Amino acid sequence: MSRTPVTNGFLRTASAAAHLRLFVLVGVLTVLVTRAFLSLADYPKLGGGAGKGGLHIAHMLWGGLLMLAGLLVMLVFTGVASRQRGAVIGGVGFGLFIDEVGKLVSVDGYFYRPAAGIIYLTFVALTGLAWWVTRRGRSDREAAPDAIRSAAAADTALHGVLRGLTPQERDEALRRLRDTGTPATELDAALAALLEVVPERPVRGLRPHHHAAQRVRTYVTARVSGNRRSVRIAAWGATLQAALLLIAIAADGLTGSLADETQWTAIAGALACSLASLVLSLRGTALLRRDRNAALRTLRAALLVDLLLGQAFKFMINQFSAVAGWLISLALLYVLSAQTGRRQVQRALVGHGMSESGTG
Repeated sequence: MSRTPVTNGFLRTASAAAHLRLFVLVGVLTVLVTRAFLSLADYPKLGGGAGKGGLHIAHMLWGGLLMLAGLLVMLVFTGVASRQRGAVIGGVGFGLFIDEVGKLVSVDGYFYRPAAGIIYLTFVALTGLAWWVTRRGRSDREAAPDAIRSAAAADTALHGVLRGLTPQERDEALRRLRDTGTPATELDAALAALLEVVPERPVRGLRPHHHAAQRVRTYVTARVSGNRRSVRIAAWGATLQAALLLIAIAADGLTGSLADETQWTAIAGALACSLASLVLSLRGTALLRRDRNAALRTLRAALLVDLLLGQAFKFMINQFSAVAGWLISLALLYVLSAQTGRRQVQRALVGHGMSESGTG
């Protein structure tokens, strides 16, 4: 098959977005666990060396070796399992590597203050990449060239030869081949025949801890999305969080606590982001009674300003003590996203009911 101009020979796997998210999650957890462990252990030096001639094996080295191991797993082995394991191993390695970014950009070394912000922005960029891959994957499934659809089906068939395919995986791959709106090619017919004869793999039941996690997730989502009061709590939470930072910086300035501060660029950035977030939060709160959809969009924008930009400056100022505020912002965004998703489903159901009544 010749290369298509759309991909230039590259094909995103169906699980690319999921594996990217796994890589980011493992990397974030590795950084947090590493920082917590080193703080509790009073920053020991592996090798015991300090000073001239002392041996110190930085964990950046172990991070590089683990990234290499993850890459080798994905280069040598094929299938979804190798990509999943490579994402986990590589995520741990990348977390150990990026945790020591301060040593690469400053003479202050590991304790370089803006390092926490650099680490945060790195993972924000990776999260954005995962979001982009998810969006592109949807567009590929809807309007991809025939060559891309065939290559994706071949990748699914290869996975099936190794581990078998569940009925859902088989049906999805066949649908991609057949619902193209164009006559089937010989290649599509051959791939469809291969998918039909690939051994079936029964859907495995969830393990007990998976069942428990799923029940908790379903319960929390139902309580959050079905509770209108949670939106007001999220709105006031976003407003309060932005206002508190402005008040705290103003108080530090009045009491002279900022006299020895050196991160003025980060402080200015945090002030600007908090002010923008505060204005959006107040606007969204005011819209709740008149236009709930616009209110949700505005409140989400306020939190995204904080998460994508503001938190980076907060990490530069407060180091990893800013994790608590980051988790609060994520929780508030989850509440608003659950409400938005619920309203979209309701509108879709209403639209579907209206279309059925019109066709009947």
